[in-house]
Amino acid sequence: MSEVLEGLLQKRASLAAELGALDAGIAAYRRALVPTKSEAVKVNGSRPTMSLAARKKLSLLAKARWAKKRKKEKK
Repeated sequence: MSEVLEGLLQKRASLAAELGALDAGIAAYRRALVPTKSEAVKVNGSRPTMSLAARKKLSLLAKARWAKKRKKEKK
């Protein structure tokens, strides 16, 4: 009977280790999908990152300024 109990306890320990590994994997996957604010905000430790939409908006604004300036210089 003690052999059966010992086998069950070993199986339980191995399943607990596997469950811990699965939990760690799930946590890592979640971190990769949704970065925390502190990870997403910093670039080189000091400046916040800019989203692609914000970069595109700034690019379009700069292009509009240059087009306006060129148009004004032609006159």
